[in-house]
Amino acid sequence: MPVKITRQSKAVELPNSIRDLPDELLKNHITGSSVDFYHDRPKDLQVESVLSLVRGENCFVRAGTGFGKTRISEMFFNLYTTKAVVLVLNPLDSLGDDQVREKTLVNITAINLNKMTLNFETVMKIKKGDYSFVYLSPEVFLNSSLFTEMFFSSDFQNLLALIVVDEAHMVYLWGLVASKQSKRLNSFDRHQDRSVFRPSYGSMCDRLMATNNVPLLLMSATCRPVVLEAITSNLKLQPEDIKLIDGELTRPEIRLIRVSMQSTLKSCDDLLRIYAPKTAVPSEQVVPTIIYSGTRNGTFQVMRVVNEARHTKWHEYDPLDSFIRRFHSVTGDEDKTENMADYAKGKYPVISATMALGLGQNLKRVRCVIHMGRGDPSSIVQMVGRCGRDGKTGLGLLFMEPIRKKGKNDVAAFPSKQIQDDDDRMDALAVTPVCLRIALTIDNKHGYIPLALEDPAYQEEQKRELSKGFEICRCSNCCPAEAEAIVNLAQQMTVNNFDAILADPLAMPKDGTIITMTRKAKPRRPKGTCRLVPEVAENLILYLVDDFKLFYSQALGPSAEFDASDFFGLSHATAVVAHFDQVCGVIPHNTELAERLMGGEFFPDQTRWLNQSISNWMEGEVYQDVLRHEAFIASEEVRLREEIEANSEALQIEKAAWTAEKKARAQAVVAAAALLRKEASDAAKKARAEEQAVEKKRKQEASRLAKEAEQDRKRFEAELKKAQRLQKQADEAFQKQEARRLRNLAAAEARAVVAAKKADEKRIRKETKENNKKRASDNRDLRGIVSMKRQTTREEMRQELEVYNTHLALVHQVPGTSQSAGDS
Repeated sequence: MPVKITRQSKAVELPNSIRDLPDELLKNHITGSSVDFYHDRPKDLQVESVLSLVRGENCFVRAGTGFGKTRISEMFFNLYTTKAVVLVLNPLDSLGDDQVREKTLVNITAINLNKMTLNFETVMKIKKGDYSFVYLSPEVFLNSSLFTEMFFSSDFQNLLALIVVDEAHMVYLWGLVASKQSKRLNSFDRHQDRSVFRPSYGSMCDRLMATNNVPLLLMSATCRPVVLEAITSNLKLQPEDIKLIDGELTRPEIRLIRVSMQSTLKSCDDLLRIYAPKTAVPSEQVVPTIIYSGTRNGTFQVMRVVNEARHTKWHEYDPLDSFIRRFHSVTGDEDKTENMADYAKGKYPVISATMALGLGQNLKRVRCVIHMGRGDPSSIVQMVGRCGRDGKTGLGLLFMEPIRKKGKNDVAAFPSKQIQDDDDRMDALAVTPVCLRIALTIDNKHGYIPLALEDPAYQEEQKRELSKGFEICRCSNCCPAEAEAIVNLAQQMTVNNFDAILADPLAMPKDGTIITMTRKAKPRRPKGTCRLVPEVAENLILYLVDDFKLFYSQALGPSAEFDASDFFGLSHATAVVAHFDQVCGVIPHNTELAERLMGGEFFPDQTRWLNQSISNWMEGEVYQDVLRHEAFIASEEVRLREEIEANSEALQIEKAAWTAEKKARAQAVVAAAALLRKEASDAAKKARAEEQAVEKKRKQEASRLAKEAEQDRKRFEAELKKAQRLQKQADEAFQKQEARRLRNLAAAEARAVVAAKKADEKRIRKETKENNKKRASDNRDLRGIVSMKRQTTREEMRQELEVYNTHLALVHQVPGTSQSAGDS
């Protein structure tokens, strides 16, 4: 039963001075606030998104990885003048930890709620508004009773300003898990840590909508139309209830190279040609890389193969290795934190990971991403998007199997105009001949991978990239020679020559001192055949087993500790007989193969015994009967062939007549065909002439359209430059006006300070004058008092002296008192 929300006070709101602003002034205010906080100008998409949230609209932002979607919620939060809380739902706990670290860097309080941090004390702090951003997983959002009580409390609801669903496309993926549709998709199992453990994302609508008009912000870098429709349906939103804001989905700074795998996906041996021995390229020189595998076991296999290539075998068991470590959903929280911190500090260059490290992390150090095997294009976009976030060129190496069992392995396998499901999209990315960068953009916008250059959406996107001024794509489909050169030079790539190799790989010489490690192919056991009928083969098997018992007894005696079948039993004899044609079909017998089939020699001369035992059996009655039967069959075949040849003479005569008639008919057909070819040639010449005329007209029309397009382009560039100039002038005018206002304000403040200072000085002088007068008056009074006191004191002393003298005189006049007086 849902908890009823009761409000005891008014919910947090933006100031009326902001909410009542017109759109243009509000945009200027949002831009100014962002510039003050981040010291750089925000993108138009970020400003537009914040504007929609201020107006109370639900907003879905779809933009490429590294675009800056996370900053939108921060910009919205910074508009509040009172305490407010932004609730952010993350698909991964590690992503929440990463976001908390980033918020700390910009002095915004944040917490990631998980089983370790969610407690009563934390809940009370959140209710008080001590944390501005609260990150949590869908499980905590839906299944924690402590969080549920806090979420529906009036204290929290009065602080709640915004709900953010990061990586919103996961609502669709985990909805597939909840509905069990994922079991029918092979592509779903290709990314183990993507969605298996979080079906909670598929059932959040009731909780998200249980707020008092709090806006909802959804963000994703990969959201196909079918995904967008599923998300809005899951959240029970109508199209008019949510505003879709599209940013740039293309990452032109990432170079994509599709590599056909030469080894199996499970072995990961293709990585042997990517990494050089440690002595050739030290760990500190290796290009920072993430290697993505589809399974958690695959991450360990990647580490094992890479360490073999580096000649550092067994280092995969070192959790603090200085070259490669791994990251997946089951990795311990402390290990995740330590590994990510060490990677950011440059303590090791390579991470072997699942898609648990493929969502949202802002790892600016990564320059290269390697993906092993075919996979869902949307997920590949997410993973490859981890590189190139520092503005430099990134490299995405997509290793893909040339053949997938029960998959579509060439373009012809895709029927035209057929809707691609997720497995088709995965296979199409592995075989498409078109530009990979454009193909992934088309998949993001329209939900399919184009397979032909004539595809209308492909051509439209190609024109759009040209109009946007993107760099010419140099993926493996656009520049195959350069792509091959980059793969060949991968072993000698370092942080120092990485950019030079990507810029001009054909000019970089191959380092001949680096030898690629190769695995020695295991010898294959030839497929066995046995021309013996089952009964005869069974007889040979029993004969070999019984004969080995005699050989065993002769070798070890009757008191041997082990049974003879422990060394050569029915299974060994069956394996040998199953290859009877390969072992006994040649003279002498193939004893090397026979030895491998029985598992090697356990005793001296065991192979010689086996060869002799087979020879003895072949000289025996059973095999001789087989030979006699085969000889009889052969003689019968010869006799029947002769009878058929004798009876076929008449047939041959009839066949000759039929052949002559057929030849005549063929000649007539040839003549008719020659006539038809002549007529066809004339028609073709005529059609060719007409086609040339049409082609000439088309070229003229195309030339005219090209000239018009060039004129339109120049006109567009002129208008764009004019608009940029006007914008620049407007910005300069705004800056001058703002500077003038600040100068006026500073002057007014300076004048006020001077006036206040003068008033203080006048007051001080007046007080000093009055104090001096009072001090002079007090001094005069004091001198009068002192003078009077001195006069009074002299008169009193004189009187006392007279009394004393009188007393002495009286003493001297009394008889008998002189001695005592003298004593006194």
